[in-house]
Amino acid sequence: MKFRELLLICAALLSFSAFAAEEVTVQFNYEGNHGVDLSKIRGSFRVAEFTDDRGQDNPRLITASDLGNSAAAGGYQAQAPVTEIIQDAFRQGFASGGAELVEADEAMSISGKLLSSEAQIVERDGVEMIQLTWRVNVQLRKGDRNIWQITLFGRGRTPAADGMTATVHAALNRLINELLGDDYFLQEIL
Repeated sequence: MKFRELLLICAALLSFSAFAAEEVTVQFNYEGNHGVDLSKIRGSFRVAEFTDDRGQDNPRLITASDLGNSAAAGGYQAQAPVTEIIQDAFRQGFASGGAELVEADEAMSISGKLLSSEAQIVERDGVEMIQLTWRVNVQLRKGDRNIWQITLFGRGRTPAADGMTATVHAALNRLINELLGDDYFLQEIL
């Protein structure tokens, strides 16, 4: 290999690493209290798959925005696909209300699509905050029919000093609380 080729390869690797997304470990545990008794769901219930409809190549990408952090020039990415993290969060939210979830042969299920992910730095009362907004379309199915749907806005806002992980947790809590706080949704399942 010639010196010039080696130099080009090294330059390409360095430029790629300069734009790599910062890795964020999201170990979400729902500890909120949505106050809904889900032990009386009509029939068996499953939290089905969520898809990523953001139109990007990296399913682990939380946001492409670096939020002014040069170490995160390529944005922030989770250890797993964001849709799997959202799906697991909904499972935890339902289980915390006493729902008995199944993996197959369900009478009803929810599934969803992650439509967008936006993050920015905002200032609230003199404190710099990370604000992350996930737009997620959720569908409730009974058998083969779609019987209800909504687009939720899971907005998490936490002090920038707490980091992206805390903001992701806040956004997940908001998604769960928005869904389980919807009276029309609860009328369909209870």
